Amino acid sequence: MATRIDPRQFVIVASYVSAGVASGAGGFVIVGGKIKKVPPRGLRQLQAVYQMLDAAEGVGDAAIAAQLQKTAIDLAGIAVGQKTAR
Repeated sequence: MATRIDPRQFVIVASYVSAGVASGAGGFVIVGGKIKKVPPRGLRQLQAVYQMLDAAEGVGDAAIAAQLQKTAIDLAGIAVGQKTAR
């Protein structure tokens, strides 16, 4: 059975969002007093992550739900620059 991930539990709080990030381009945010770079399309990728996690809840097949969750987590890592795209 797939681990259930509640997308409503994901909250990203930034005390500052650069103009580039706010418009969907690259830039930076300040989270917890630390500067985090956001690559171009990073915000859109994080929005896609949320949608994939939400969709995984509605899928009746546990294997497909687990794959959606894994892909969403991988994409989240890419969106915040912690992983590289394959």
